[in-house]
Amino acid sequence: MTFVKNFVWLVLVLFVQWGLLQDVPLTVYGNPYLYLWFFLWLPFGVSRISLYAIAFAVGSIMDAFEQSGGAHTLACLTLVALKPWVENALIGYRKSDDNEGVSHLALAPYLTTSGVLVLLHHTVLFTAENYGFDNPLLLITRILISSLITLVLLAITHALFSKKYAA
Repeated sequence: MTFVKNFVWLVLVLFVQWGLLQDVPLTVYGNPYLYLWFFLWLPFGVSRISLYAIAFAVGSIMDAFEQSGGAHTLACLTLVALKPWVENALIGYRKSDDNEGVSHLALAPYLTTSGVLVLLHHTVLFTAENYGFDNPLLLITRILISSLITLVLLAITHALFSKKYAA
């Protein structure tokens, strides 16, 4: 049942990403990437192999839609590789059988953890899209503005769907 529930959430998040957010021109430099919420929402106990498989699939889907040549796949794989260490460093060690993700956190620790992971993801994504550091000012601007927009959307999503705020 958990697999089905996670799959439904993944499809919904990807639909919102591509059905709604890709056509919203927020700025020239900023792209919202709400699909990262799915990785943050996954429980701590999900196996590493499953995380890598999910990251590869989601990244490949995003690359197919955006024709970004593997940049999303690389960024998603980097995100799931670093996610356990960032979570352990910022919110403490979690047991591998823990069935809660960062969705149980209050807003401040959630945004701290999410902020670091989003910055890491966006740094890898935009560096790969730009093929390096040819224009560092543009690269940093894209990373920061896209991260800020993504974090605002993640905060709204967290407030709506978090177990911490459920009535």
